[in-house]
Amino acid sequence: MFLGSASNTALEKALSGLWQRSRAIAHNIANQDTPGYKAKRVDFESHLRREIEAARRGSTPARETVSRLRGTEVREYELQGQSVRIDGNNVEIDSEFIEQARLQIQYNAVMQKVNGYYSNLKYVISGGR
Repeated sequence: MFLGSASNTALEKALSGLWQRSRAIAHNIANQDTPGYKAKRVDFESHLRREIEAARRGSTPARETVSRLRGTEVREYELQGQSVRIDGNNVEIDSEFIEQARLQIQYNAVMQKVNGYYSNLKYVISGGR
């Protein structure tokens, strides 16, 4: 998607994780009345943060950092510890709407960074005009 820098790879991975989170939230909302359905969550930030911090601490070559960021795990898991209804479903619709709003804010922040990158690239290509 982007050129091979570590920051662009991190943005690419963040967009991928946010897309997967969006799908999980949509499935949760769609299955709020499905007996036995367990709400899903997606985690990628902790793994991405760990790789970024490791790259900052060490003297890892840029190519290796990019490779490690591309391999960052995006993990989907069933939500545990939430109240389960009589039918076995544990989707709390209010929580899903909150997660959806949080997702939108995160997505907008990442897209601002991506758009800024392309704006800078366009500026450089056009010779500063």
